[in-house]
Amino acid sequence: MLTHVDQNHQPTMVDVSDKKITTRIAVSESCITLPEAIRPFIQSGEIHLKKGAVFQTAIIAGTMAAKKTHEIIPFCHSIALESCKFEISLSDDLVVKIRCRVKTESKTGVEMEALHGTSVAALTIYDMCKAVSHQMVIGSTRLISKSGGKKTVFDRPLYGLILTGGKSSRMKSDKALLEYAGKAQAERVFDLLSPFCEKVFLSARPNQWQGTVLNKYSIIEDQMEGIGPSAGIIAALNTHPDAYWLVMACDLPRVTSETIQTLVNQFNPDATATCFLSEDEEYPEALCAIYTPLAKEIFEASLREDVRCPVKILKKSKGHFLKPSQQADLSNINTPEEYREVLHELT
Repeated sequence: MLTHVDQNHQPTMVDVSDKKITTRIAVSESCITLPEAIRPFIQSGEIHLKKGAVFQTAIIAGTMAAKKTHEIIPFCHSIALESCKFEISLSDDLVVKIRCRVKTESKTGVEMEALHGTSVAALTIYDMCKAVSHQMVIGSTRLISKSGGKKTVFDRPLYGLILTGGKSSRMKSDKALLEYAGKAQAERVFDLLSPFCEKVFLSARPNQWQGTVLNKYSIIEDQMEGIGPSAGIIAALNTHPDAYWLVMACDLPRVTSETIQTLVNQFNPDATATCFLSEDEEYPEALCAIYTPLAKEIFEASLREDVRCPVKILKKSKGHFLKPSQQADLSNINTPEEYREVLHELT
């Protein structure tokens, strides 16, 4: 049903009075291809013309457009924006990428504000550069992601992967089956990831969960032995190569939905993965991360060099690493003593 049409088939604004106020974030991107005639005017990543600095002007125009979206697009709500940030990059072949990230505390989302912002920024670049040449092409404008409402939306599917293929030798029992409040840990992680992901899979060894409570879940079997968590990540990337993957180990019982929401809000689709840094900021937390299709080639190349550890693989990749957060307790458990300690914490 179209939400901008009422029961009498008349146009109307959506009533959001019953919705909750939440943090809403949207990221959009527009592209514009410039002609060779512009190249002489490029200095230090900026285009300098008599009219002024092109990208700086585009950012100002885009920000103004995002703030005034409700004045241009019918039935958009008037929203107070708390943040509107632009990133503009210029490639060697003169393709400009304009990315806008908008944030608010509101009852409705801000994807239209982000899309309006990048669209006007692209038009501004065209307007600034047309005195040099009209041979410019404004290309795709797309929503990269939006979060904070009923559903998280990305520009491609977001699938969840729970890493359960380990042998749990120090724990002496399967970590995925350890119970917290009467529910196996893998089930808890499934419930945690499901609100954010279109589908959630278990990564496991062949026939690992037959005859257990976990056999009811969709499973992606490891295709390589002896390489640890990388086997599960590579299997997922090969099974659905066009998806983003929210990957989580099954031995992180303290992770909360707030932790996942932060990853989603800060997600960077141009990076190999988005994840937190450790408390000392020395290494990326690779087993609670959102991986992009770029990770497939990186992981496979690393394996050819006999680098198997996901942490080491991400350290040498183009990752988007978030500073440690108090709400993101990513400490894992490996022994019965640590399990009993967490049980005490969670009761």
